[in-house]
Amino acid sequence: MTTRTSLLGALAGGLILVLWSITATQAHGIGKTLVLNETAGPYLLSVWTDPDPLRADETHVVVGVTDPTTRQPIVSDVEVLVSLTAADDPTVILRETAGTDSVNRFFYAAEFNDRVTEGRWQVGVRVSGESGMGELAGYTIDVQPPRRINWLWLGIGGLVAAVALWVAVSMRTAAPPSPTSGRERRKAARP
Repeated sequence: MTTRTSLLGALAGGLILVLWSITATQAHGIGKTLVLNETAGPYLLSVWTDPDPLRADETHVVVGVTDPTTRQPIVSDVEVLVSLTAADDPTVILRETAGTDSVNRFFYAAEFNDRVTEGRWQVGVRVSGESGMGELAGYTIDVQPPRRINWLWLGIGGLVAAVALWVAVSMRTAAPPSPTSGRERRKAARP
């Protein structure tokens, strides 16, 4: 394998890694604000939904838990439970314990991807920890139908295919090293 091919492979791998990290960041951004620093028991809670608009195949609820006295985020020793209740049928309740968000460690994220249906849902958040329990409820979100085509992944796949084709063609057209020695070249160059 030539140095050029190795360099092209490394660049393609780096490009894929960068695109993957961008999609991960977009998937867990803060998104649309539902509640900002509202008192819930011994905590201040902030709640966002992501993406905007929410889709049945991609629905995230992000929660920030803050100490009301110090105004510092609480990032450990609390459990954050997020529930979604269907507005059309209150017997349909989805619950998810939020884990530390993969992008911003000051937040907790609950993912309801492919578990919700299109329509209106009520969001509830319950936080419990050493200081006690706090609860927020009654915030409405609208969930849109799932995307038919995920254009971002389709574009990334197309880019990867183009880079792979380019690498394959450049490997094929590279001239192989000449088997002749320096003495034979000098001899051939003499008149």
